[in-house]
Formats: sequence, structure tokens, C-alpha cells
Amino acid sequence: MNSIDKKAFMVSAMKSGSGKTLITLGLINILKKMGKTISIYKTGPDYIDTMYHEKIAGSPSTNLDPFFLEPDFKPNELKNVFFRNFLGDTAIIEGAMGLFDGVYGEGKRCSACIVSEEISVDVILVIDIDELEKLEEYLQKFSHRVKAVIVNKLPYDCNIELLNRKINAINLVLLGYLYHDESYHIESRHLGLYEPQRDIFSIVERVSDRLKKSLDFDALDKFIVKIKPSDNIVRKLNSKGTKHRIAFAYDEAFSFTYAENIKVLQEYGFEIVKFSPIYDKKLPDNISAIWLCGGYPEIYAKELSSNTSMLNSIYEAEDIPIIAECGGFIYLHESFEDNNGEVFQGVGLIEAKAFKTPKLVRFGYIEIEAKSDSFLMKKNQKIRSHEFHYFDSTNNGDYAHAIKANKSKEWDCIHTNKRVFAGFPHIYLRGYEFLIENLICFLEGNYNV
Repeated sequence: MNSIDKKAFMVSAMKSGSGKTLITLGLINILKKMGKTISIYKTGPDYIDTMYHEKIAGSPSTNLDPFFLEPDFKPNELKNVFFRNFLGDTAIIEGAMGLFDGVYGEGKRCSACIVSEEISVDVILVIDIDELEKLEEYLQKFSHRVKAVIVNKLPYDCNIELLNRKINAINLVLLGYLYHDESYHIESRHLGLYEPQRDIFSIVERVSDRLKKSLDFDALDKFIVKIKPSDNIVRKLNSKGTKHRIAFAYDEAFSFTYAENIKVLQEYGFEIVKFSPIYDKKLPDNISAIWLCGGYPEIYAKELSSNTSMLNSIYEAEDIPIIAECGGFIYLHESFEDNNGEVFQGVGLIEAKAFKTPKLVRFGYIEIEAKSDSFLMKKNQKIRSHEFHYFDSTNNGDYAHAIKANKSKEWDCIHTNKRVFAGFPHIYLRGYEFLIENLICFLEGNYNV
């Protein structure tokens, strides 16, 4: 069969804070109202932007991470994740940070630009009006697939005809523009955004209404990617039906997980049973494993700590392996602080205290190597991961050794025993399915740790 053409584009910027998330949400809303079905993606390891995407589109958003699935390291995996999840009429990919921002000191390695090149998708660059004079020089740094720009924060007295000529002069298309408006604001937290609030819908409605008036739909229709029939074949490994139930923490305190992680677990025969450490009194029945993902336990420290029934339920689940990452790791501590420094009781499986620091403790992409066997990793196995947290622990564990992507720093991390695999590093399963294969072998008694 011949390939088919589908609309696909990436929304990127010269730097963070240029409004690309809001523009992306506006474009999603515009196309959705036109009856289009949208497949949404975010480059990099971000959790919160994908939540915004899902709120507006009403469909899942997929991470396309250029470090976890770096083309030279995991050939074709990034491309496979893109095409397997491209089930809608249109694909919209929001780039992380600036277009060329990736591993520090290593050019455009692991940047949004690399993702666009790997999946052969052209780029719309969101720029502030005061960045226009720097645009041509910026785009000369590296090869790229930028074809058009959307200008943000435009003054109301701007000469649109002159603006269009300036952009055309550097062989780009003015796809649209948005006038400056202080009410177009999504509150930020750390280096990203807060989780979506109710007013996001009204903000996006206003943005999409204004943006639609200037949008060049003919130019947008030219953003095309070719798809072969084999590109979006869905993996089906679970031929014997569900074999294990995994209790997966999911509520206001724990919501940071990758859609691909859920898919991998399901492909390997796991039934995902969501539970709330805040509201539920005990773990779900008949479970084989527990997954405590990342989130903001420090914001809900009082609620989590006061739910002693759940704390006890997790602590007493002696024969059930627990995987805990970042926020989940904090929750497993004997005690942990909230954002004000008040100390609260945790589950107690990590004999240590988690505490807040005034700055990011360890931030960025890392590669982790196991020093010995555990129920999730075997000795010398390696995974790629990332850390992003303002909290630290009086005991971070020493089961594995982590080294930054640019080799600038390294440290020990992660606690393991027969009950827990817990630490600050976030876990990504796609491309690292051996983690789940190890877990299944452990659950079925094929090896001990």
C-alpha cells in the first residue's frame, strides 16, 4: 500500500517562556472545533504540559523524549512512538524549551529540533515581537525544519504588512499572530507550569478566538508528514490475557506518569488499578505490585499523613513489590516536609527524612547503572532517566550509580530490597521493557533478589 499524507507540525520557540504552550493549546482548540481529531505530543520528559494538552483536546498526550529514545541509542524507537500514537487527523507536537536546547554543552543533541528531524515534521516557531531581529541569526546556528512563525505579544499598533515582509525576507511564512494581552497567562511553578486550573478553558477560548482571526489556514495545510501503513502498528504482547494487577497511585498528590508506561504495563499483561493515597483507606485487593509515581506530595502532606489507614496498608503489604519514583519516594520516607518546612509522617519504608531545599537539587537527564540484582533491574543493566526536584533526602540510597548526560556530575541513588525500588529518578518504560520483564520474572518466582 502507498503512504498517506497527514497534517503534522511542531510548535517550538527560541527560548522557554515565549508562550508556545498557550499557542499550542489555542491551535488544538481551533482544530478541534473544526471537527479534527488531534494526536498530541510533547518533546522531553515534561508531565504538566501534557496534562494541559489532554484537558483541551480531551485525548491523551504522548511524550517524545529525545534522550530516553535518542536515535543513536535506541534506533527507530522515537519514530515508532510517534507513529503508533498518531491515530487522529492531525499531529501537534509541542517542543520543550528552545528549539535547539538539549544536553548542555552538546549542541542540539536531544533537543526538540532533533525530534522534528527524526520524525520528519516541520516546525512553527513562536516568537515574541522583540525576538524578530534575532530570528535569522538564531536559525543559522544549526540545521532545522522551521517553515513558519507565529508572533506573540504583538503591540496593537504593529504594521502587519511590514511584519509579513520581514518574515518573508528570511524565507519563512507568517502563519499568525496574537496581540499582547496580560490576561493570557498560565501560572508557572519551578521551570514549568502548575497543574491545570479551571480557568485554563476560558483562557484558551480567548486565545484561540483571537488567533483564529489571523491564522493562515492554507499555509497550515501544507504541514504534512507521510505515513506508511506499517508505521502505526500497535504492539500486542498480551496474548494470554491479564496475569497481574498493579495498584497505581493516582490523585492530586500523585499524577506524574508517562502514557507510554501505562501502555507498556498493559502490553505485558498488567491490569492497572488506580488508587488514591489521599482518599482511599487501603490498597486495592488482589494486587501483585504497587507503583507510586511522582507528583506533589509536599502540597498534600497533611492529607497524606493523616490517612494513617493507607500508610499502614502500604507498610504492611510485605509480599508486594513497590516501585516509587520522586514524589512516591518522598511519600515512603519515615517523615517528609511540606513546602513550609512542617514535618509529617510518611509510610516509613525508607528510614530517612525528605526535606525541602531552596533550589533544584539534581536536575536533568541521567543514565543509571545497577550495581546488583533487584526485582526491577539486574546488575550492570542501564536505563536512561531524569531528575527534577527541590526536595532531597537524608538517605538517597546507593543501589545504582547515576551520571549526567553530559558527564559533568555523578552520584549514587535508589533504595532496593525485596520490597522496594525507590528513588528520585523518574522511570520510563518504552525502550526499557526489560524492567517489566524482570518484574514479571520476580512475581512468577523465576528469580530471587
